[in-house]
Amino acid sequence: MKKLLTIIFLFSSVFCVQAQQDVSEAIINAFAAGNATTLSSHFNDNIELVVGSTNDVFSKQQAASILGDFFRKNKVSSFQVLHKGSKDTSAFSICTMNAGNSTYRVYILVRKVDAKQLIQQIRIELSNE
Repeated sequence: MKKLLTIIFLFSSVFCVQAQQDVSEAIINAFAAGNATTLSSHFNDNIELVVGSTNDVFSKQQAASILGDFFRKNKVSSFQVLHKGSKDTSAFSICTMNAGNSTYRVYILVRKVDAKQLIQQIRIELSNE
């Protein structure tokens, strides 16, 4: 019985640690709402951003402005996480977003810095589907 309880505890601990390393719900919810201001509070000082033909490393403020423009022009109607994963201090999510009249594939990469998840990279590309 003691071995069984130990095994159950170990499995539940592993799943709890894994869940903590996924891209945070706050980040996912900010995307779903099309809220660039909330998203920018999770940006690293510099962030790699790909939105349409825009592809570069931007400061937190520049990236917030670019995403704000994107969300103003493309109102988000749905956002769904398709795949997620993590390794060490990094986590990613691959998502589908319907915004405006188009469907986009969204890739989010975060890294844990000082016990906080910071967005390192965002890619918003038209979906082939």
